[in-house]
Amino acid sequence: MFILRLVILLVIVAVLLWLLKRMFSPEAEPEQLKSDKSENMLQCKYCGVHVPESSIVSINDEPYCCQEHADLDQ
Repeated sequence: MFILRLVILLVIVAVLLWLLKRMFSPEAEPEQLKSDKSENMLQCKYCGVHVPESSIVSINDEPYCCQEHADLDQ
């Protein structure tokens, strides 16, 4: 019975050490944090929401978050 408890304790300690190592290793960073790409955020002229520059609908050099807001502002 003593040996069984010892084995269970060792397994628990091993799993905890493995989890701690994974949590604090540099490889555990999410993919978004690893990428160096950053993008300017522009504010929609109609509703004020900030949108990545690549998603902007631009009408007459005015930024909009979607085509619907560009149409409503015209």
